[in-house]
Amino acid sequence: MAGKTVVVGVDSSAAATRAAAFGWQLARAARADCRFVHVIPDTWLSDYAGQPVMGARPLLDEVIEHGRARIVEALAATVPPAGLTRVEVRVGRPAVGLRAAAEDRNAAYVVVGGKHHTAVGRAFAGSTAQDLVRTLDRPLIAVGEREGPVRRILVALDLSEASRPTLLAARRLARLWDAELRVLHVVEPVRVPVTIPFVLDEVEITRQAEAAFARLARAASGTPQGEWLVRRGPAVQVITDLAAEWAADLVVVGSHGKGWVDRVLIGSATERLLGALPTAIGVIPTGRRTARARLPRKVGARPRPRRHKQGVAA
Repeated sequence: MAGKTVVVGVDSSAAATRAAAFGWQLARAARADCRFVHVIPDTWLSDYAGQPVMGARPLLDEVIEHGRARIVEALAATVPPAGLTRVEVRVGRPAVGLRAAAEDRNAAYVVVGGKHHTAVGRAFAGSTAQDLVRTLDRPLIAVGEREGPVRRILVALDLSEASRPTLLAARRLARLWDAELRVLHVVEPVRVPVTIPFVLDEVEITRQAEAAFARLARAASGTPQGEWLVRRGPAVQVITDLAAEWAADLVVVGSHGKGWVDRVLIGSATERLLGALPTAIGVIPTGRRTARARLPRKVGARPRPRRHKQGVAA
């Protein structure tokens, strides 16, 4: 990771201040550059067709400088002076602006402040963290309410093809922080419609899951065997309870992605963990590449969706 960048999404909120502190510490541990990115909504700069309002450019420049000053002031108590020179201001949708910044900088991690939402909020409003979980193709860390150094990392594996890349990512983070690492697999209760004319042997299902988890543990040398745990129950609840019981500072999971309808109606385990965990959560994109909001390109030109949306002050 040395030589790469940690991109931190910031505003003037307390959650963003915690994210800034976390991102700065992560970058220092990894000997990486750290960039703080603030995205200003651009709805007031566009007409109904999405075109820039005439004469908006001078006002945009003023807003960018005002936004930068506000963020520098908000971070002054958390980030050293050297970090305050690394504030970028972009204009557009927060998730889109952060994805573009991560791509421009080839970011190894994106860090944001986590915000809690109800099921209705997830369906109709969501949050920047949830938008990034659904679309970002690089590791995301949503910082929770706890502060301080990372000393304990809990990684939850589901025994799918996502397990190995998720475990490797968690190990890299554990090495960076010199943190303890625990590996968890949750065997969830099997739910079948009452119309199915047979009974599933949950004891045998659990046995097979434990055997597969043991094989993964043997193959993954470097993590003490005693730190590999199998628990039964609803995954989100078990992960949340164990994180609290063990006082984990960071929970790492793999993200598979879901269809839009699934996310609206029931969400995903990762998105529910964002709302349930008071601690930081690291989301590792795995499997197929997640959808990237690539900007249209012209030959020899940088990506620009609309000219005023690329108003960037570095």
